[in-house]
Amino acid sequence: MKVLIISSLPLDLDSVKGGVDAVIINLIRGFKQFPEVNFLILSVGKTESRKSVKLEDHITIEYIPKKQFIRGDLYYYLFHVQKSVREVIQNYNPDIIHLHGSSPILFCLRGLNKKNVIITQHGIMAEELNYQNTIARKIKFWIKKVIEHYYFPRFMNYIFISNYNQKFLLGLKKNNYTGKLIYNPVNPIFFDLEPRKDFGKRIMYVGVINYRKNLICLLKALAKVKNEIAGVHLDVVGDFVNEDYKNIIMQFVEENNLLMNVDFLGWKSQNEILELYKTADLMVLPSLQESLPVSIAEAMAAGRPVIATNVGGIAEMISDKSGFIFQPNDVEQLEKYLICFCNGDVSYSDFSQKAKEEAIKKFHPTVVAAQTIDFYKKTAKLVT
Repeated sequence: MKVLIISSLPLDLDSVKGGVDAVIINLIRGFKQFPEVNFLILSVGKTESRKSVKLEDHITIEYIPKKQFIRGDLYYYLFHVQKSVREVIQNYNPDIIHLHGSSPILFCLRGLNKKNVIITQHGIMAEELNYQNTIARKIKFWIKKVIEHYYFPRFMNYIFISNYNQKFLLGLKKNNYTGKLIYNPVNPIFFDLEPRKDFGKRIMYVGVINYRKNLICLLKALAKVKNEIAGVHLDVVGDFVNEDYKNIIMQFVEENNLLMNVDFLGWKSQNEILELYKTADLMVLPSLQESLPVSIAEAMAAGRPVIATNVGGIAEMISDKSGFIFQPNDVEQLEKYLICFCNGDVSYSDFSQKAKEEAIKKFHPTVVAAQTIDFYKKTAKLVT
């Protein structure tokens, strides 16, 4: 079987901080265990010239160069990328075409037979549009929303990263389709960490720092917890993308005497995050909107319980034995769960062990790759 995956990976795979790129790279790591399937990963718009990189005998990445004068424009996808993709399809003749995302990159498949095409939708643009705070980004996400609403449902085969994503598609698509729920994979290095037995009051936040991720909610809860329990510490991994929000965060930290309780560490590589998890006890994600955050899956794979908001597909990731779910912006509920761990009101070691076990079943790259290949084979049979 030959599979063509269309994505937007950088040349330096180690530079990826998260998001869709991280998911695809982790999926590739899982595909290494299946040499009977040949993979060509087509990366769009991340290099100045055309390049080909062989990762394994059966896995190759080919890079389609960006065009400086049209970079980011619809024209790029409608014409330049479409032409390049057609040439690759004609030469490679894949049994399956797998495209990640429901943004303008979908247009590169315009006019092709969709029976052997599989789409994995990651973020939901209709939701993410609500959290863009500049005119340029609002316009960009509005265009993506229109594409998502009118063109995304025209395809026939889907991999859903959560029931939340599947429910969204059902609101758009009225005719029949084939689909499979397959969660996002995690870098296998996180599974090497052992579950922790004792709670050391060290909390992690991993992700971009913006309004949607809602770090201020966690800081408000931390400000209350530190007044009751000594030694609580938060490591913030990620960086700001908005100066106004940065000012809000830093002002709150200073006014509430949190400077000794919070470290802003900036972006870290996967190996650096792994090192931080060696001393971290808990991961907290207070987002207002998510689909299926890789950061949660990484924490669970490392055997660290998670406290996160009940948005998107998060409730599908965490059970009541591996973490806690709270309502968005409910600072008191988050504070309660933090104190619960700090005071030993629950068995931390049991939560840690359960997080690891659940992650192995849902997010291990070999498991996810096997499920994905199984769906490839079923889809290919339907085509023939």
